[in-house]
Amino acid sequence: MLTYIIRRIIYTLPIWIGVYGITFALFHMRDPIAIARVHMPQAPDAALKAWVRNNNLHLPRFVNLPADADTVLVDGKKHPELASKSIFYSQFFLGIREIITFDFGVDKNRQPIGESIAERAPYSLSVMLPAFLITVTLSVVMSLFLAYFRETGLDVGAVLITVAMMSIPVPVYLLLCNWGFGKYLKLVPVYNHVLLPILVSVLAGLGGQVRFYRTVFLEQIEQDYIRTARAKGVSESGILFKHVLPNSLIPILTSVVMSLPFLITGSLILEHFFGIPGMGDMMYTAIYSQDFQVIKVMVYLGAFLYMIGALLTDISYILADPRVVLE
Repeated sequence: MLTYIIRRIIYTLPIWIGVYGITFALFHMRDPIAIARVHMPQAPDAALKAWVRNNNLHLPRFVNLPADADTVLVDGKKHPELASKSIFYSQFFLGIREIITFDFGVDKNRQPIGESIAERAPYSLSVMLPAFLITVTLSVVMSLFLAYFRETGLDVGAVLITVAMMSIPVPVYLLLCNWGFGKYLKLVPVYNHVLLPILVSVLAGLGGQVRFYRTVFLEQIEQDYIRTARAKGVSESGILFKHVLPNSLIPILTSVVMSLPFLITGSLILEHFFGIPGMGDMMYTAIYSQDFQVIKVMVYLGAFLYMIGALLTDISYILADPRVVLE
């Protein structure tokens, strides 16, 4: 298994670098002066041009031919030694080294991004982790319940409700929960920063999860080994808990483990609406203020966590099914 893990890590490095390369290209297609103005909104043109040169953004984006040597100026002086360099040459490989070593640099306010992530991640976890555990538990229990009462009026009604829940966007859940449970019913304070976000997150994800798990369980119920167990006199509840649930763990684990990165990255809309200073709110603020360094870091971090989640998913298959061998 160790060989498999090492091979998977090696395979993921080109993907991570590819994500970085695409993001790098998209951000550096903008006018360098426009990028400088984002960092210094009130600065005069001379200061903006100086910032562009200090950050090597005056160089050609990807290719700098020797014939362009006379156009490479720093502080008004020609620098032929920079003729073979470009933005890609001077910053791309430096950026790869930074993301591999998790040196994320600073944001627009000159605050270390790494420190901001360390401070904000616990806030996202405090909301997303309980919501995640509650959603998974309720989804599995409700799906088993619907599988037990399959093809009945209760099952049909529950399916219609879950489809309706999937059709409601998150902002609607935000408004309904904030008004209904907070202001109208007064069950929780309107500006509660824990209970309401968890409730909204659970409601927003419950419909889709129940539909998915119910489909997985019903697919297992149609298998031949279930008919054999039923013919031997095993009760319906015994079939569900002793046979259907254990044999459905692989698709369940795939869904669960691949959701783990979102526990750290948080929810952009949810955190901003409730004023939670988590990773989602950090991303929202960066987009609103055009802090491209923070946006790039969040994209890299999301890609990294997704690849870690994919690796953990493969490893979890061994725990769910001893017949699975990672080679």
